[in-house]
Amino acid sequence: MELPRLNSAELVSSFGNDQAALRRYRILAALLREGRPVGEVARTFGISRESIRRMRQAFEREGLAGLQSRKRGGGHLARESPLILAIRQELSVEPGMAAPLLWKRVQARLRAAGHAAPRSTFYRLLAQLRDADADAAREPVRLLRDALADLLEDPPVALGRGELALLLLPDERDPLGRGRRLRDALRAAINRLRPAEAGPVLDDPRWRHYLIIAGEYETGEDRATLQEALALSTSTYSRAKREAIERLVALLPAALGDLPSAEPPEALIAPPPPADDFSHEAELDQYMARLRHGGLALIWGPAGVGKLALAATLAARLQARGQKVIWHTCRPPEAETNAGLRLLLALAAGLALEGRRDLWQAFGTGEAASLARRLDLLAEGLAGRRWTVIVAESQWLTGDEADRVLDVLTVAQARRDIRLALVGRSLPGWAEPERWPALPFPGDGAARRVFLARMADAPASLARPAKTLAGTLRERVAELLAALPDELLADMPPEQLAQLLVALRPLDELAERLRAALRPPPAE
Repeated sequence: MELPRLNSAELVSSFGNDQAALRRYRILAALLREGRPVGEVARTFGISRESIRRMRQAFEREGLAGLQSRKRGGGHLARESPLILAIRQELSVEPGMAAPLLWKRVQARLRAAGHAAPRSTFYRLLAQLRDADADAAREPVRLLRDALADLLEDPPVALGRGELALLLLPDERDPLGRGRRLRDALRAAINRLRPAEAGPVLDDPRWRHYLIIAGEYETGEDRATLQEALALSTSTYSRAKREAIERLVALLPAALGDLPSAEPPEALIAPPPPADDFSHEAELDQYMARLRHGGLALIWGPAGVGKLALAATLAARLQARGQKVIWHTCRPPEAETNAGLRLLLALAAGLALEGRRDLWQAFGTGEAASLARRLDLLAEGLAGRRWTVIVAESQWLTGDEADRVLDVLTVAQARRDIRLALVGRSLPGWAEPERWPALPFPGDGAARRVFLARMADAPASLARPAKTLAGTLRERVAELLAALPDELLADMPPEQLAQLLVALRPLDELAERLRAALRPPPAE
């Protein structure tokens, strides 16, 4: 039986507060979903191989129900007797109620319902309930302590294989990716222990929680050194550390939720599989040659001509040679309102999968970065990348954002940082039709011969004309004006206006140099 993948909400729905069942699920997830050896799982969770064998057999017999803790006999807890119901009802109103007062209220509730119970049974059940609640409260603290012990490991594989990572990140299958994400969340939560307002670090008690946790688990300081530096007794240090870990338990879920989005899926940029009945072999050779020598291929033609199948085969051939291919398919306007932003997102995913995450994080955190800033990040990321970027259905790559993303791609292609292939029903307006003929239908032999002859005769270096310097300056000036609207300037104090004038002085100097260059030289 396959172990189902459950997120945090589904785990609670399936097992409730049954911490033992949650732990059994995490053990089987490490064994069955991650494929880790039995011995390694046994060491990680501190149990025997025989226990894992019995656990697996119970799951195979009964499914998830086989992981739940068994209720013993027919006692009060198992059969939800009137006594246990009365205790729980009173505790739900006032959880910390003293036992004698609770006993009086439970007696009154039982008499009203026509029941009675021995005092000794009440105290025994109350102890069981409070022990269970204490165990449930201690479990997150134990998991967090175990995780903190692995925080300094790099790469964080052990952290990703631990119980806390499996509990909080059940949808992340890769232990290393899970460990990195939990490590980032733990560090963010620890940073939130820093007091917003406090006095000198070593003199103000409000710094203790942060200094103890960061010192022991982020910088690796030993306890004795920290205790001496903070001038704390052993008991005071222990109490402060316990309080800090309890705060971390509360802070960690929010810190995890505030992290940038996880690694993008490889499928976001993966080319489609090549067609089985490919019939444009000669044409493919010509496009491969254009890519190899000029870094550009413009594959276009009417619907049904086979251009997407050709492009998919081209991608497969490049991948077989060990080259990185980024594939993006544009969607029609009714399905995609901003084609340029979606292409930019796909390129950000490709960069993130190779370790450069700044552009992907700008999308994942909802960062209000300008398009210009994101394009700058893209240009920096493409430098020396040596990708082949294939944009399919490029006839739908329209709009100002799309043009600006394409500008970055073509500049990178002109610098030979990337190779670029555009695949669509029409030729881009900046391309010369005589040099980029339309792809012919496979059955039209005459058209294919003309196509091959034209492709063989045309120059191979056919890059898109680079954007003029004047065009680039116009864009930057427009962005500057947009950042300084009249209403903003009207409300700005004089000292800030003066600072802006100082900052803009280089533009005055540049304008004066341009005017000087336009003046005719003096007569001799």
